[in-house]
Amino acid sequence: MSSQWLQGSIRHRRLYPVRHEFEYHTGMLALDTDEWNNVTSVSPFFSLERFNWLSLKRKDYFRPEAGELSEAVRAQVETATGWRPDGPVELITHPRYAGYVFNPVSFYFCYHLGESGADGDVPAVIVAQITNTPWNERHIYCLETTGSGPNSAGWRTEQFRFTKRFHVSPFNAMAQHYEWTFSFRGPELRIHMNVLEEGKKHFDATLVVQRAPLSRKTLHRSLRQFPLEALKVAAGIYWHALKLKFKGAPFYTHPDKLGEGDPAHRLGSSDRGVDVTSADDSSKIRGKVSSWRT
Repeated sequence: MSSQWLQGSIRHRRLYPVRHEFEYHTGMLALDTDEWNNVTSVSPFFSLERFNWLSLKRKDYFRPEAGELSEAVRAQVETATGWRPDGPVELITHPRYAGYVFNPVSFYFCYHLGESGADGDVPAVIVAQITNTPWNERHIYCLETTGSGPNSAGWRTEQFRFTKRFHVSPFNAMAQHYEWTFSFRGPELRIHMNVLEEGKKHFDATLVVQRAPLSRKTLHRSLRQFPLEALKVAAGIYWHALKLKFKGAPFYTHPDKLGEGDPAHRLGSSDRGVDVTSADDSSKIRGKVSSWRT
């Protein structure tokens, strides 16, 4: 089985206009989407399309009306970039825990033929599927990597700078930009996201995980450590949102509810491949990003 389990930590830091941060340990699935139909055979506590301690449902992921997930993602990448992934499409996500799902972002790592995440390769394209809470709307950004080489410490890093096109949090304005960094070294994966407004960093989030083979032993050990992962994360998000409100963080209205004269009115709602890559006067090599409402 090519699919793997990821274990590590997630940290959120709000830096402006109020300071707030939290960090928690996490376990995630790195699913080879071609193994969708048989990955649950690894454990009796893991099911497909039905309730269990862990489960996967097609409706939780990219364009469920389009049939098989792997083919839906490949078709989207071909539309966005002109290249149809000929290697694995790996889904980085939280499965359902006790029937409950909470995935603010899931990533689809699309590889060239003969490459894979298990071997520490860098995907040619990364599709980020964003789901906002509590609206449960979905949006994707398609990120094209540059093929950068390893640095002196062995990390291969891909960087992206682009304009925000989707309302994610009521505590973040729409007039913001993202800086996302993906770093790969063997079984290690790091994802860091900066949120900037008028050149000032307001927020960042960091995921640091280590890959391990997806075995019954690994999965059951993680279940003991994180028995209700999705519920824990969702409860934590709402709890920290309440803390932000008490600290006086400003609250931003959903763009669909803004007046037509507001520059953020329905921003991104009709995106079908808009190039949102930000101009950059630095010497850093950054990948292209396109925006799609799904």
